[in-house]
Amino acid sequence: MENSTTQLLFIGNHAKRTLTEVPTETLSNFDVQNIIYQRGSLLKNEPAKFVFNDISCDYNGEYEVENLSIAMGFTIDRLLKKRMDTILIGDPFELFFQASIFAWLNENPKNVKLSENNSVVQNLTVILLYPSTVEFENIRKEISRIIYVLKKHKVNTFLIENHFNQASAIDNILYYYNSDEILQLENKVKGLKHILGHVTTA
Repeated sequence: MENSTTQLLFIGNHAKRTLTEVPTETLSNFDVQNIIYQRGSLLKNEPAKFVFNDISCDYNGEYEVENLSIAMGFTIDRLLKKRMDTILIGDPFELFFQASIFAWLNENPKNVKLSENNSVVQNLTVILLYPSTVEFENIRKEISRIIYVLKKHKVNTFLIENHFNQASAIDNILYYYNSDEILQLENKVKGLKHILGHVTTA
């Protein structure tokens, strides 16, 4: 287990619900942040918002991945520490989480291309929460865009393989987490699969 030099970011509604179920003593060893997209209301004349911990920022763009990723890029640059070791946790089926991945990696979601000289993002780990409404064999197809960009940057990416006890899985991941031994997590946490990264192929 590492200390608060590691930033832990829960992105989206599924991740925030999971965060509330992770033991506080585990979280106390990390710099914990959470951010969600909150829909607006036409009837109440309220705009949509990004809610970062307890800070709300109005969002007036469309709810689609390109506009969300641009706005998230500004949010990440202003409020987060990209040079820290960071773990991003979220549901890959949430558009807001997908946009956050593109923003973090400075990618245009409509123009992602692989090349032989792509940068390796060493200080980032991504944990994908298992979407409770989707069969496992359909996941790769449905989230192909973010899988593509994570592969491009060789980001170590893990999938929690079922939707039961996800908070328990996160608890165990954080207990065993060490950035120098990241590839050992799959062997130590039941139900965790290493799907992308520095030494794996998609």
